[in-house]
Amino acid sequence: MKLPRFLLVFLEWICPPDLLEGIQGDLIEKFEKDSQIRGISAARRILFWNVLRLIHPAILLRNNWSFKWFNSGMVISHLMTTSRNMLRNKFYSFVNIFGQSLALAFVLLIFLFINHERSYDQFHKNRESIYRLFQDTRNKSSGQYGEKSAITSIPLAADLASEIPTITHYTRFASTSCNLRIDGIPHRETMHFVDQGFLQMFDFPLISGNTNTALAEPHSVIISHDKARKLFGDEDVIDKIIALDVNDTTIFIKISGLIDPKREKSSIPFDFLMPIESYRLAVSNQTFQSYRYGLVENYIQLKHGADRLSLERSLSSIMKKFLGENKEGRNFGLQSFSSLHFENEVVGNAVFVSPVKLRILFALGMLVLIIATINYVTLSAGQALNRVKEVAMRKTLGARKGQLTRQLILESFFISLLASGIAILISLLLLPVFTQLIGSTLVFSLGWRELVFIFTLIFMIAVAAGYLQSMILVRQNSSGLKRHLINNRTQRWFREGLIVFQFTTCLLLLIGALHIRAQMRFIANKDLGFDKDRILEIPLGNSPDQSSAKLLVDRFKARAQQEQNIQYVSASMNNAREPWTELVFDQVDGTKEKIYFNQVDEMYVRTMGIKMLDGSDFRAETSNASGAILVNEALVRHFNWQQPIGMSLPGKHFVKPPVIVGVVKDFHFSSLHQQIKPLILSLDPNSITPGITGLSTYVWPPNLYQLNVRIGPGEIEPVLNTLESIWKDIEPGHPFTFHFVDEAIEAQYAEEKRWEKVAGWASFFSLIIAWLGLVGVMRLAVQKRKKEIGIRRILGSTSGRVIALLSRRFLILICLSILIAVPVSWYLLTWWLSSFVYHIALNAAIFTVIAIGVLAFAMISIASQALQVMVNNPMQALKVE
Repeated sequence: MKLPRFLLVFLEWICPPDLLEGIQGDLIEKFEKDSQIRGISAARRILFWNVLRLIHPAILLRNNWSFKWFNSGMVISHLMTTSRNMLRNKFYSFVNIFGQSLALAFVLLIFLFINHERSYDQFHKNRESIYRLFQDTRNKSSGQYGEKSAITSIPLAADLASEIPTITHYTRFASTSCNLRIDGIPHRETMHFVDQGFLQMFDFPLISGNTNTALAEPHSVIISHDKARKLFGDEDVIDKIIALDVNDTTIFIKISGLIDPKREKSSIPFDFLMPIESYRLAVSNQTFQSYRYGLVENYIQLKHGADRLSLERSLSSIMKKFLGENKEGRNFGLQSFSSLHFENEVVGNAVFVSPVKLRILFALGMLVLIIATINYVTLSAGQALNRVKEVAMRKTLGARKGQLTRQLILESFFISLLASGIAILISLLLLPVFTQLIGSTLVFSLGWRELVFIFTLIFMIAVAAGYLQSMILVRQNSSGLKRHLINNRTQRWFREGLIVFQFTTCLLLLIGALHIRAQMRFIANKDLGFDKDRILEIPLGNSPDQSSAKLLVDRFKARAQQEQNIQYVSASMNNAREPWTELVFDQVDGTKEKIYFNQVDEMYVRTMGIKMLDGSDFRAETSNASGAILVNEALVRHFNWQQPIGMSLPGKHFVKPPVIVGVVKDFHFSSLHQQIKPLILSLDPNSITPGITGLSTYVWPPNLYQLNVRIGPGEIEPVLNTLESIWKDIEPGHPFTFHFVDEAIEAQYAEEKRWEKVAGWASFFSLIIAWLGLVGVMRLAVQKRKKEIGIRRILGSTSGRVIALLSRRFLILICLSILIAVPVSWYLLTWWLSSFVYHIALNAAIFTVIAIGVLAFAMISIASQALQVMVNNPMQALKVE
């Protein structure tokens, strides 16, 4: 049983003498026990981790390094030696410093981004005691629970607070789009509605106004300072009156506070806050008091020290009081607010980032840094032969192994320190590009976290590179050092192993980046089941009732269809930017069916370019009955119907069930991450609502909230001007706003596009650094074999044979990298693509092209270095010592 010697040496280095004996004895004793119980490999891993944990200020600061390690004269001597070596080997110094600086800049930018994401919601003092309520529904037939949703019923938090004494505060968080009128000018804005407890639970800074009274009045509003500046300029906005249109009601609200929403630091975005009671105007009183509808997010705050788990277990029994028989199949839970930004298990409105993707991003940065460090180690190992005389002389003059090791570590530290300075400049230059790349606003700062992070990286690189060099140069006897360096197979295998790792990593990144790009192109070009191009959606606002909305749509249609470049106009309830409405229908057998729903008009199918597979669409006279509905293929498959036309929508609460008059081809009304779900299209929601026993939606009650306009070929700008003119004639008091459907769909994949760019940049950095390393190693190999090349040329060897001789070994290593990278990347890409229901098949052509490209790239680099020797006089090579 052999202890890893390098760990004991490292322990002697970091531990002060008065602690070394005790710590070393304890670690050796534990190692012996672990080796008997767990095996030698596991014992070594545990020992490695335990030694690593000793890198702690409480231990490091007890060393007397100021005399033994950092003697000023010795440090200056080592720095002068390092400077001379760098000037003597300019090319290799450039490769080392430039490669490390690129890698450190990339890692530093990633660290800034991760720190930015980790800072979300940290300004809330009570974040550890705040929870968001969620629910999921159990399918009675399968026994499985569905998706966890934070979109819950309006009375939920208030009723729980009345029953549970450990709840100190609660708030609902609801939203709806409304029309504001300021000095007669209309604005379309999203209003958020909260309880008074919102300002007590969360620590959004109130710039003006009183926390206790700002939301006390029913028609008061708190506005963000950015939105206030946009709408009012530099005016004092407190006590200003704004006209607000909610459905058929116009109310006048008074600005009672100015708030900083901490937009770049908060998971809860908002610009306007109003009392929750005002939300009754957007929904009916029945909906406001009902548990059937999921419309808002509910937050609660518990007393300090309250047991969250016991409360969560008791939620089901508590909710029976409010739900009665409707409680069956519904489960309630608590999601910690402190993890809200990093947890997507519960679906809601909070700003979210995947922690897995952050870890992958950090791993990408570290891989690039490892590639740069490998360059340094391999080039330093390759140059070891050039430092034989220096090391032998120092040993002869009495230098000990520890002193020489410290010199090599200090040299590595000095080079890494230079690289870090350049890296900071590079990261400053690349910061605007990087922020645009990731879609986030970053501010470059060198606080203590950033400085500690950079210093830790430099320290790790210096120790790793310096110690590996010392294993090659210092651990051998001076007399046989040169012969050992020339003939040592272990060192050669070590260097070649690093090269294989380097190119394997590069290949993984390249293959991943190209497949991500291919998937994004697949998404952009996939047939979605409807024609997304040249369609724009115009929000109608909140019409008071169905007839008013229909009248507005008909008036707009009559004007718009007279224009030559406007092909079709229709209206709908849901749009392309938000999730569609999901309804729940109780069945006779006790099960619950979840079906998506959209209220549309008779021109919707034609406007959107949706194909009819069976029956007729709403334009046919036979389908004008109020109970007629269209369904998609997914619904027909779900109920296993052979002849769906004439079938009724199942549900035990229907008095007169809606009748299917047509089947449309499946189309994607959600992202390609999700499978197409059963869908109903209806002209008259009154035929649907009697059967509804639950819903999850962003818009309610049902109505026509969107105009859909298909524009013909030609210039779009003149058509937009025409549409705006028509709108102002029909609705002069409401703003004209629009968005294109294809842009809304593209926005669904912003995260994937961001990762495509990040992977591309990581591949670029790694390839450049690996190429520099390959050129450097090849240059060293050529220099070492100058005499051999000269002799071969004198004896008549051709350039091709010499190049083949020099490149054979490197090409074998790159081929080995390809053999490793292909199966690993295949596995990782299969895992990533599984997050899409619809995705590309892995393309062997991409693997082949990358493999051939990297081989050709390496061959050209190797040949260019060999040709530099071939053009010289071979007699000159024989004179080289």
